[in-house]
Amino acid sequence: MGDSKPPQATSTTLAIVEEKLEETIRQKEDGEVSTLRRWFSKLGGDSKTTPQKKALIMAKADSLMYKRWGSPGSPTYELVMKYWLSTRMQKHWLFLHGQHPRQFRRNLERGYMEPIPVSWIQSRHLARPLPESSPYETEAQKRLYYLLNNSTLPDGSRHPTLLPLHSTRNRITIINRGNERIASQVPIDPHKLASYKSPRDVFHSDPQIKSHAYSPQVPTSVSAARTQALQELADGIRAGTDRLETMLLLDVSDSMTQNPHAGIRGPDGVTRFHDQPSHIVLVKNLVHRCLHHMVPCAQKQTPSQTSIETLALNSTATLIFPLSPTTFAHDWPAKVLPDGGTQTQLIPSFHTLKTTFHSQHRNTTTLIPPFGPQPTPSTPKLSLLIFLAGEAADMDEFELELLGEPWVYVTIVLVGMENCPFHHRRAGEWERVARFNPRVGVFEVSGRVCERWVVEEVIGSVFPVGAPGREEVLRGGFDLGGEEVGGDVRFE
Repeated sequence: MGDSKPPQATSTTLAIVEEKLEETIRQKEDGEVSTLRRWFSKLGGDSKTTPQKKALIMAKADSLMYKRWGSPGSPTYELVMKYWLSTRMQKHWLFLHGQHPRQFRRNLERGYMEPIPVSWIQSRHLARPLPESSPYETEAQKRLYYLLNNSTLPDGSRHPTLLPLHSTRNRITIINRGNERIASQVPIDPHKLASYKSPRDVFHSDPQIKSHAYSPQVPTSVSAARTQALQELADGIRAGTDRLETMLLLDVSDSMTQNPHAGIRGPDGVTRFHDQPSHIVLVKNLVHRCLHHMVPCAQKQTPSQTSIETLALNSTATLIFPLSPTTFAHDWPAKVLPDGGTQTQLIPSFHTLKTTFHSQHRNTTTLIPPFGPQPTPSTPKLSLLIFLAGEAADMDEFELELLGEPWVYVTIVLVGMENCPFHHRRAGEWERVARFNPRVGVFEVSGRVCERWVVEEVIGSVFPVGAPGREEVLRGGFDLGGEEVGGDVRFE
């Protein structure tokens, strides 16, 4: 008999094995908890929960609620009830309170029912890693997926049960999902491209780029819930009951400055080469174009405004600086400096931004310990534009924060390498964030980009009222000059 070789495992087979492993880990974790409960219950002489015991547990839970939140009508109690509505968990918490008071109390003690305390954000409490045996990587991820799997989508329907993908255990699944998203890319509509393309689109000025064709893109999908959320905000602005202010967050991690022509090594060990500009060059062009529209839009509510407050996404995130289209050539190289971090940190920057915003509007906010300043109906809404390139290390914690902040509207522009499965995996995760939170809009681009087409969609998301029309977006005066396009490229 000749030598026989074992069959090669296909990517589909490996994906199935990964899913089975995740299910085994989850069942093991749940099983250990259930076994302990049964054992302790038998020590008490009765393995079943009697109505009397249930009532006693419920009374203890109610006592703990009163101790933590005060009586109905108190500021803390009302804030928690708003949090239940914002996270769409009201029905679940009431069900546990009435039918499973022990689980209700356990989640109450964990803080799952409340906004995230300021001290937890400052200490990065939710960023604590969990044991390798857990299907969750951090406390934030565990809490987030509990909320996602027990709440409803904005339209009231239920989402199939979700489990996070582990960067090591689920690598094959991650690559497969990324490749599936790549396969959904389509060329830009030729009629639209003919109007929106520009000789100043930044990839045209890079002599290392061989192709002059625009890259296919995954079509942006805006949900009905997102459309409704923006319409309600627009109605409030037109009626004078809401005001809108804008801020800008910029990713300055190492992924912004990687050289696509030199090859980029992915988490799977594969080096991929990309015929496109670096992220920092593309984002510089997009931000410059956006500022020319953001400042005039902002002036409709604040006539004296000449710039947009901007914050770098890094681990310290202490400096907020103005970016203006009139001083852009000077301010960008002086203030937008990569910090050398390997992963984007969203939470420190978002906390700095919230602190600054509430300080500016301290006369309209209410301080509710331990959750910090809270907006009132007279506090302006915040429309936040974020440019991201790399993977956010604290994405789960950020998603949790946004679910509990109904006064914050976020537009995320995710830029990536063309046909990179790991970029498309991140894009898919941000799209999931938007599905669960209608106040979040996501726009993803990769490769060689038609910039004015992107800017028109993005500005319409940032400003639900008064966004520029097609003719304004297509004005040639908003292009960066050739000498300004690539002058500050910093390749690794």
